[in-house]
Amino acid sequence: MQQYKIAIVGSRETILGFKALGVEPVYANEPKEALESMFALKGERIESGGESRNKYAIVFVMEDLMTYITPDDYKKLTSDPLPAFIPLPSHLGSTGYGLKKLKGIVERAVGMDILN
Repeated sequence: MQQYKIAIVGSRETILGFKALGVEPVYANEPKEALESMFALKGERIESGGESRNKYAIVFVMEDLMTYITPDDYKKLTSDPLPAFIPLPSHLGSTGYGLKKLKGIVERAVGMDILN
């Protein structure tokens, strides 16, 4: 049985160190590049035992590249359980994007914002 992979999307200088941890780097310097890479990673499949499944379980993306993703594109990216797109602060620091998304998810799950 083949294992799922983990990828990270961001600028070369920000994500290169993750390669040593076994995470597959996907280089993108602009939000448009990152969005195209995210859709490509979402579409990658592996044939295993006559079945097709996602190649990636988790895709980390630098927050500064995710802030320009439209709600429609975000909905398309996250419509399936896998891969999970996880925003990470870049070398520029946190934009608050990841926390905002997490608050929305928690609020939908429990009915109120418990992270404040």
